[in-house]
Amino acid sequence: MNSKLIDNIKSLPFIKTVKTISDEINVEVYLVGGIVRDMIIAQGSVQNQFQDNGLDIDFAIDGDALLFGKRVGDAVKGSYFPLDEERSVSRVVIRDARCKMQDTRLYEEIILDFSRIRGEGVEDDLKVRDFTINSIAISLDKLFDSRDLNYIDPTGGISDINNKVIRVYDKGVIDDDPLRMLRAIRFESQLDFLIDDKLEILIKENGYKIKKTSGERIRDELFNILSGDKSHIYIQRLKDLSLLKEIIPEIESMENMEQGRHHKYLLWEHSINTLKTLEVLIENLQRKFPDRYIQLYEMLSNVLEQGISAKEALKLSSIMHDIGKPLTKELDKNGNVHFINHEKLSADIAEKLCQRLRLGNNICRMMTAIVRNHMRPILLSNEKKVTKRAIFRFFRDTKEDGVLICLLSIADINATRGSGIFDDTAEDIEGLVKRMIDFYFEDFTKQIESPLISGDEIMERLNLKSGPEIGELLKEIEEQRAEGIISDKEDAIKFLESKKFLDV
Repeated sequence: MNSKLIDNIKSLPFIKTVKTISDEINVEVYLVGGIVRDMIIAQGSVQNQFQDNGLDIDFAIDGDALLFGKRVGDAVKGSYFPLDEERSVSRVVIRDARCKMQDTRLYEEIILDFSRIRGEGVEDDLKVRDFTINSIAISLDKLFDSRDLNYIDPTGGISDINNKVIRVYDKGVIDDDPLRMLRAIRFESQLDFLIDDKLEILIKENGYKIKKTSGERIRDELFNILSGDKSHIYIQRLKDLSLLKEIIPEIESMENMEQGRHHKYLLWEHSINTLKTLEVLIENLQRKFPDRYIQLYEMLSNVLEQGISAKEALKLSSIMHDIGKPLTKELDKNGNVHFINHEKLSADIAEKLCQRLRLGNNICRMMTAIVRNHMRPILLSNEKKVTKRAIFRFFRDTKEDGVLICLLSIADINATRGSGIFDDTAEDIEGLVKRMIDFYFEDFTKQIESPLISGDEIMERLNLKSGPEIGELLKEIEEQRAEGIISDKEDAIKFLESKKFLDV
């Protein structure tokens, strides 16, 4: 291994601090886990381990990892957390940390995890870690004293990295932490590796055990998968390995359900195709929306809470948008299939999923709004003429979520018809969506930010008391403004004085 890589490792944030403290209290310390794996993958650079906002480094300690973590936390002025006192596991979090390597960047946080070595030595400890690719260690002492990295690799992890294989050394690691089944798929998606046949069988046989894991931990792994550009591949993997049904049990009834003559695919196929088509659309936003793609990217990149972006919430919504159909399926007298109010029931199911995954109020509200309203742009596209008033009403009800709903509607209609994202079959809905998105950014936001008249002014001019009719008048004024009938405050006053409001 070249000396440049070794120098880079030594210069990683706080590695020197950890080495200094290990020397002071005479404790052997090892670099382990993902940082070592990514060093091997990078072969000359450690940039793979550097995320946009954070850096995560794991250490195995031949001693008290709680005391060691506390010493490091004090030295680097970070926040110390004892994660597991029984197993001696601790964490130090350093926020707004600057890292000087080949470049200088500011990290929102750096996480240092310390765990006591299990067994008789580091090799025993590595054998009970999750996957062989993460079961490789480097001694800090040898790292600083030698020009050779001297990997400790008792499970064949380096070979598995070179062969791009994810496997376990001891199948008992699944019982130890069932979340590792979900992590295996996450590593497939992030590293472009493949789970080996034995681990696949192990996951299929033990998928039900994922229910023992907290909703928060499942949430984090699921959204890590959804963060990828081709997450539809790995959501389907979760389903094929019988894991997705343990997280979203309602999908089982979607498997072989036909949707009628307007749909080319069975219900689950349609849902996963909707996610796939949505991802293609997001990848091609500049081509589809040349005047709006920057604003759309910014909206999709907006982090809502718990590190989850609007894009990831939209992706999960695309899987959930028709999940209520099995419970609403009806046949009319001609044998045609109908799913009356399926969007409302789908939203209820999405809300329950949010609760199970311990998602916050912002994401839950957004997802349920997207699912509940996903049919509205499609229904509007069936109208002979879609007025600005109708578009205004849509965004008045959905606000910023309405833009995301518009994107989902394009994916939905293409996944329904089985056409490509840029085929002419979706011309009607795509043309309408472009109009709607232009209206949102050009007109709607301005109207919301700068209303022509206030409720107090209406009550004063008409000598009315506060009540629901004031809200209805405000709505009517803004709808007429959207149509161009009213353009300023003077027009609004004339409208009120004309007594047309009596017909509202």
